[in-house]
Amino acid sequence: MRDILFKAKRLDNGEWIEGYYIKCDERHFICAMPECDTSKYMLDGYWLGTFYEVLSESICQYTGLTDKNGKKIWEKDVVVCVYDGCANTRVIVWDESELDFKGTNGKDNYGINFDYLLCCEELEIIGNVFDNPKLLEE
Repeated sequence: MRDILFKAKRLDNGEWIEGYYIKCDERHFICAMPECDTSKYMLDGYWLGTFYEVLSESICQYTGLTDKNGKKIWEKDVVVCVYDGCANTRVIVWDESELDFKGTNGKDNYGINFDYLLCCEELEIIGNVFDNPKLLEE
């Protein structure tokens, strides 16, 4: 079973933060868990960790996969997928119709231009759509 984690950019300083996503009164937060024990995030009904308000449009879910370098792959990451011996630059999206993450060409209607992540021979993160928007243009 995969960890249900999220990351987003903090409102106060623009840095990425990862942890558990919480929405409260139309505001969006990531609760960063203590490094020492991420498996236990509640104690007597209270959340452990520190809450950071985040930009809602930057919220990304963890896919449960890592790339060839051991880095976590997140929704909206830009990756190089090696599929059937061909390398393609793809953005990670959630496909509601198949209830799965895919690597796509970054267009709304990606048709046949996608890769199933679990079928890729190799994946490597090269950026994300927020910090590196031009990666898909190359």
